Amino acid sequence: MAVVDVIDQNGNKLKELTLKDEVFNADVHEPALYLAIKQYMHNQRQWNRSTKTKGEISGGGKKPWKQKGTGRARAGSIRSPLWRGGGTTFGPQPGERMLKVNKKIIKLAGRSALSSKYKDKLLIVVDSFKVDQIKTKAVYGILKKLAISNALIVLDGGNRDFQLSARNLKKIKVIRDTTFNVFDTMKYNQLVLTEKTALVLQEALDK
Repeated sequence: MAVVDVIDQNGNKLKELTLKDEVFNADVHEPALYLAIKQYMHNQRQWNRSTKTKGEISGGGKKPWKQKGTGRARAGSIRSPLWRGGGTTFGPQPGERMLKVNKKIIKLAGRSALSSKYKDKLLIVVDSFKVDQIKTKAVYGILKKLAISNALIVLDGGNRDFQLSARNLKKIKVIRDTTFNVFDTMKYNQLVLTEKTALVLQEALDK
């Protein structure tokens, strides 16, 4: 089983936490990591460019000329894609290019990311973080005691004061366990979890 020390925000060891090997000490599956990161980066794009079809362009409700007898080609609308000012055929639409990856692959990538940090001894588990006020200096002091300089910090539940206090620190990102993702985990050097977050992720990613 994977065993990590649980420390307080002053760096004092409180106890040892035993975690499942299947989640925190599994084989690192690089293809799964690649797919998960690719999906995350791809879907961060807004994909909001849009074109209008002939049905979305105003006008064109009247048939330009009768069907037969004019010697000209048949035409039903001046907003046909064949006409200048007409609609676009198969043009881009918002959200149509979102990349999907199988949920099992995403879970595998999550386990691989956690295992990678554990094996490289870059996983830090803290009992909890508490600050009395929204102040960057307070959080900086806590992270300095813990030798945390380039890390993703994943909190359990809401800790608004800590999140707001840390937002101006370079190379530090604070998220909640509900928004945990492989991209941020691998982007930052260290991974800092609260004890409760570690257990929540273990339950969510366990086979």
